[in-house]
Amino acid sequence: MAQVAPPVQTPATTRQPLQRRSRLRIGLRVVADGFALLTAFFLSSAIRFEFMSGAPANGVNYTWIALIATPVWLLLFQLYGLYEPRQVLSPVNEFKQVFHGVVAGTVLVFIADSALKLDLARSWVLFALGTTLVIVGGERLMVRKVLHFLRRRGGDATRTIVLGANHEAATVARTLEREAWLGYHIVGFVDDDLPIGSEIYNGHRVIGTPSQVRELVEQEQATLVLVVASAFDATRLNRLFWELQDADVDLQVTSGTIDLMASRMTVQSVAGVPLFYVRRTGMDAFQLVLKRTVDLVGAVLGLTLLSPLLIAVALWVRADSPGGAFFKQVRVGRGGRLFTVWKFRTMVSDAERRRAELEHLNQGPGILFKLKDDPRVTRAGRVLRRYSIDELPQLINVLRGDMSLVGPRPALPSEAEQYDDWVRNRLKVKPGMTGLWQVSGRTETSFSDYVRYDLFYIQNWSLSLDAWILWRTLRAVISGEGAA
Repeated sequence: MAQVAPPVQTPATTRQPLQRRSRLRIGLRVVADGFALLTAFFLSSAIRFEFMSGAPANGVNYTWIALIATPVWLLLFQLYGLYEPRQVLSPVNEFKQVFHGVVAGTVLVFIADSALKLDLARSWVLFALGTTLVIVGGERLMVRKVLHFLRRRGGDATRTIVLGANHEAATVARTLEREAWLGYHIVGFVDDDLPIGSEIYNGHRVIGTPSQVRELVEQEQATLVLVVASAFDATRLNRLFWELQDADVDLQVTSGTIDLMASRMTVQSVAGVPLFYVRRTGMDAFQLVLKRTVDLVGAVLGLTLLSPLLIAVALWVRADSPGGAFFKQVRVGRGGRLFTVWKFRTMVSDAERRRAELEHLNQGPGILFKLKDDPRVTRAGRVLRRYSIDELPQLINVLRGDMSLVGPRPALPSEAEQYDDWVRNRLKVKPGMTGLWQVSGRTETSFSDYVRYDLFYIQNWSLSLDAWILWRTLRAVISGEGAA
């Protein structure tokens, strides 16, 4: 039985209405885009008529063309969804929408030129296309970086109340807060089944019941209510939507499918009912060939370009401590097939024998063995691990086909023996040198996160996801983030 909460007190101070804040935010984005568009148009004129030969045709005033085209292109940006009040786009998707808007604007300029016989210089229009993509894209990237900087330091926060307190609620909230650049600040959970004050994770607690959510929005000065679809039945969910309809707060609803990427789902209206259509997953024969081709090219280039570094590291490892330069260990690959993985040796030569003495100090998630200050690690090994250089010999495994550049972490046979049927799905693909788990907190994640990230990758594989993981891995390696 849930405890009854004390009456919620309304704060003396009130926040600015969300609609006003949204209009101000959108207005600033429109002004920034407008300034970028004008800059691009004037730069195009300078390139075409100042640095190249030729002059504007008689009667053509490109200043007026720019002043007229700018609001039209801004309207196109609006139509392509660049000014949604609560839009959280990846850089790639944002640039796609900018690209679509710019191309549509360019087509309109050509149509207007033909219909009105403006006699515009075709090269000017093409220069405008290129400069607009560069300048507007750069302006939006700069704004994004500024927002990310502010959010990582607590500014521009989206104060969020999570409606629901089940596993999905905790997983989604933890994931959103971990990506600090998004600006989500979880102020508490609202639930009928758990007592008020119950801790959900990391000090975040249940702060009330769903019947109190409107009062809690005011008390906590929340700007967003995140509704967890799997925490309520359909009747209760619809009632909650009605209760929050007039509240001055934004609403977001989870899909109930935390292991599927948004790119795999589209909302379809079937007989007036909103349904999620989920694209089939799994790699077909062509995708398998494509992934293998990328692996081969990456392994050959990596071994070729990094060969001086590999030789130098091998000599350093041998000089730093007694033993060979490489460490070989049996791991479990695709379909449960055993193979030998190669790494630079980062521990003393009798490390495997000494592991039994340290089992009671294990700090790894779940069945994984990991020790933050492992006494078996050598001086050279600490540096190699910090920057993941010890993993580079696995390029040999990628070349041989035992591993991929990206995939789940290769498991030890002793670990794989403890897998249940759900975790065993990790063995459906080749293990990788890096993976989604490694770039999503790495050593700070739990065993359940470790498994969920790997299965999420398998469910949602795409070449673009592999490219994103490789980019995040490069960033993590350069900075040494999360290294063991």
